[in-house]
Amino acid sequence: MWHILGVGAIGMRWARKLVLADERVELILRNEQKLNAFTDAGSGVHFLKDEQKEFIPFAATHVDAPDLAINNLILCTKSYSLLEAFLAVRSRLHPHANLVLLCNGYGPQQEIAAQAPELRVWGASTTNGANTPSPFMLKLAGDGETLVGALNDPAKHAPCPLLNLPRHKETNDIEGTLWRKLAINACINPLTALHNVPNGMLVSDPYLNSVMALIANEIEMLSKQLSKPLFDQSLLEAANAVCLQTANNRSSMLEDFTHDPPTEIWEITGTLIQLADTAGISLAENRKLLRALITD
Repeated sequence: MWHILGVGAIGMRWARKLVLADERVELILRNEQKLNAFTDAGSGVHFLKDEQKEFIPFAATHVDAPDLAINNLILCTKSYSLLEAFLAVRSRLHPHANLVLLCNGYGPQQEIAAQAPELRVWGASTTNGANTPSPFMLKLAGDGETLVGALNDPAKHAPCPLLNLPRHKETNDIEGTLWRKLAINACINPLTALHNVPNGMLVSDPYLNSVMALIANEIEMLSKQLSKPLFDQSLLEAANAVCLQTANNRSSMLEDFTHDPPTEIWEITGTLIQLADTAGISLAENRKLLRALITD
């Protein structure tokens, strides 16, 4: 059985993938109140794709349920909540359990891997799109590719999980994959949030594309300094390609910024700036974005 903690857009999307692959799934809600809300909503999730509607029921529990025991866990909270969520269920994880970390940002994944040497800890990065019009409802927004790779030694000596799901592949360089995803997110997400635009506007609007070019150039300089390679093409070209592929999508940071919860700006742009401080690089445009998007 797979448990999923973090029943947002990504969690609901993976719950559906697993069920369609004939896997047993149980969702873990934050508390009993959230579980009751899920039950009141019909104990399932409504999925929308190309005007087609689908309802899938799911078993569900909550973090403090006394009988919660986990062999396989996908942890897909926001990156700023990742460590806290892991610690909330750590005692419920069986020794040598598979723990798949599926979130934005760079750093919390490695921290958990270091703290859990007994578990098989995997990082994952996806280009799947989805958004949540309302609780327990998911609008699917395109089928991308998901890469999964080992973050610690126990995982390196174990079979890679989730490869039975469509468009899932194993990578031997999950660190590089997460770094490249961070670079792309740092180019796109903060700008869309600041200017309240879908991804495609970062290419079609000359001014926004020129700002994204400055951001990308700074990240490339940092990557060279840290010996963390990015893409065969320029980072701007790679970011432009993602924007065109997801032109109508609203980034997760834009959604968060619009609805006024915390955003992942510290785990994305903030992470780059911390690394730049150590490397002695200014990252002026990225710092400007960080200041503009700090909400607390």
